[in-house]
Amino acid sequence: MRLAYLSTDPGISFGGAKGAAVHLGEIVAALAGEGTDVLVLVSAIEPGTTVPAGVAVEVLPGPGKAASATDRVAYQPALAEWLAGRLREFSVQALYERLALYSDAGSVAARMLGVPYLLELNAPLRDEAARYRTLDDPGAAERLESSTLDGADLVLAVSPPLAEYAAARGARRLEVLQNAAAVERYMPRHQWSDDPVAVFAGTLRPWHGIETIAAAWRVLGASAPPLLVVGEGPSGALLDGLPARFTGHVPPQSVPALLAEADIGLAPYGPNTPRYFSPIKLFEYLAAGLATVVADLPATRAVVGPDTAVLIAAGDAEALAAAIAALCHDRSMRERLGRNGRALVEGAHTWRHRARRILQLATELAEQGGELTPVEARA
Repeated sequence: MRLAYLSTDPGISFGGAKGAAVHLGEIVAALAGEGTDVLVLVSAIEPGTTVPAGVAVEVLPGPGKAASATDRVAYQPALAEWLAGRLREFSVQALYERLALYSDAGSVAARMLGVPYLLELNAPLRDEAARYRTLDDPGAAERLESSTLDGADLVLAVSPPLAEYAAARGARRLEVLQNAAAVERYMPRHQWSDDPVAVFAGTLRPWHGIETIAAAWRVLGASAPPLLVVGEGPSGALLDGLPARFTGHVPPQSVPALLAEADIGLAPYGPNTPRYFSPIKLFEYLAAGLATVVADLPATRAVVGPDTAVLIAAGDAEALAAAIAALCHDRSMRERLGRNGRALVEGAHTWRHRARRILQLATELAEQGGELTPVEARA
């Protein structure tokens, strides 16, 4: 299949290290690994990025990262025309897009060509922008999001709450397709230490549960295990004084080796964490064979159970401390969770699993081509 992956989000660069960029890169690499010819159209490419075989990456024309919402909205008709031309030149068979704010050009271009249009939904972007940043043009953001969701042949949401979000805003066909891990990058664990180390990997932001970790370590006191912190961020100061080793920022390819130094993976999140999260770190911890303690969110509950991880209420420091204490004192429990967690990822939650499902769905939609009627370009 010849598939195009579109991301118009100016904050996501191909080859970047933030979670959204990692997700994009993993999906693209997995699609190419399945023998797909992939054209990636993005707002930016990280300098020095290695592009997988079978993949072409190009930068979209138009307003850049510093552009206003008004400029981005105004450029959508021209971008749709450009996309239609480029996708026609590529002989595209399906368009797969990561939903972005102030953009519906992908939806329009797909309809102009009469090709299947699959839309990936990773977050309620309007809500996030209003809560954490600035939503400059709420009306345009809502209009373009609704038309994109309504125009998609299939919306792939990374968590059950996001599927509900999309359904309430016009999505006609939905499937939950969660995050995953490249399990082949994580060596199988054959030994478990008698002196376990706990690890947190990710950006140190409040909603990731950094304060929860700090509070749990205070509860544990002298019995707390050493803590490995892989990443950096604005909440790092909350961990000052803990028996912790900080790596600072590391490239994604360095994460597997660092996780191999630990035994217990931490993803407690904060008490006000949005319920729509599907943590990539959960799948990475499981792939690394760690005994994982994770917040009980709809997406995590749909993946793990008592045999593969310890679920706690998000932001519950006492529960986190109790779980860590139990794991530290029970090596057999750590081994059981670690082995079962890795087996779970190997069997159902690799990026190759996700790519195969995307291609299966895209092929099914392409075979229904008679139902996809080309339309005229939007005025």
